[in-house]
Amino acid sequence: MKITDVTVQLVQSDCGRKWTNVRIHTDEGLTGIGEGTYSHKEFVVAKMVEDLKTHVIGKDPFDIEGIYRDLYAGGQTGYRTGGIMFTSAISGIDQALWDLKGKTLNAPVCALLGGPRTAKVPVYSHFGGRDISAMVDNAQRVLSEGFNAIKSGISIYESHGPKITREQLRNIQTRYDALRKAVGDDVEIMDDPHALFDPPTALQIARLLEPYRLLFFEEPTIPEDPEGYARVRQGTATPIAGSERLTSKYRFNDFFRAGALDVAQPDIVYIGGITEMKKVCALAETYQVVIAPHNTKGPVGIMAAAHVMAAIPNPLIQEFISPARIPWRNNVLKHPLVIQDSCLVISDRPGLGIEFDEEALKPHLVA
Repeated sequence: MKITDVTVQLVQSDCGRKWTNVRIHTDEGLTGIGEGTYSHKEFVVAKMVEDLKTHVIGKDPFDIEGIYRDLYAGGQTGYRTGGIMFTSAISGIDQALWDLKGKTLNAPVCALLGGPRTAKVPVYSHFGGRDISAMVDNAQRVLSEGFNAIKSGISIYESHGPKITREQLRNIQTRYDALRKAVGDDVEIMDDPHALFDPPTALQIARLLEPYRLLFFEEPTIPEDPEGYARVRQGTATPIAGSERLTSKYRFNDFFRAGALDVAQPDIVYIGGITEMKKVCALAETYQVVIAPHNTKGPVGIMAAAHVMAAIPNPLIQEFISPARIPWRNNVLKHPLVIQDSCLVISDRPGLGIEFDEEALKPHLVA
């Protein structure tokens, strides 16, 4: 079997992103699908996939490790330093190769990675609300959709950093008092300030959040500063998570060696795909760090990350955009995404288990 072509399809979702579906075609008629969505730069990623396909046409699609290495180390956009759009393009190709291998061997990707043929991966979704009543209502609505874990950016409702006032800290505390009282002690809560605080400010907030027993405090400061993360982590009992923005195992290893993380958040797209994410997870295991993938992608990216989560020994939870945000998402799939007990179900279908209904998808395609 040889690769004959690589194509890209853009799908306009309801959450401001264009799903960037990448397909690998072969001379035996089999096709694999991956996703390379990088928000608001989807056209750039699509062009980069088209540029990189010259490196894969004619190759054996089973040589996934070799293809990844050739693309990352020798792609036309740069030598190992092509940036997040470069690794997003690689990721779409990489995921599609794994999907193709699973379809060829009649096995789910998670089984090829060393996991079971079926699994349930814990997931969480998002809530918001400027005033307290709206925040509580939104949190309870998300919980009613079948989730028992929720995340918001309550810390940055009060300040966009890098500093924060005492009054703003009191307001954060008031919000969390109301939220924990409303949802109870058994619901997992997370906070994401999107790296807007400097380390001393992030540490103040993390300490403030300790009584509310967060599952994690995500990206408390900029991802260029693993030592800053470590300062925050060492000063609080609140678990510290990061960083979706890293693009290789090398950058994650800098964070692990610095003692910066309790929870690693590789994004299946930005990190370069299944091949590289599996290595990040293995590195994290040696540092007793658990995995909670950033994932605001379409169905392909969602399932690609879930298959990795099902095959590693250190999973925590995966991000998931709730059905209410994109109500037609399952309508364009031949096999809908299923949430049971706040878990995403991986069924015993070959590859990533995702097939689009192309007719249903047509109204959402980007010309």
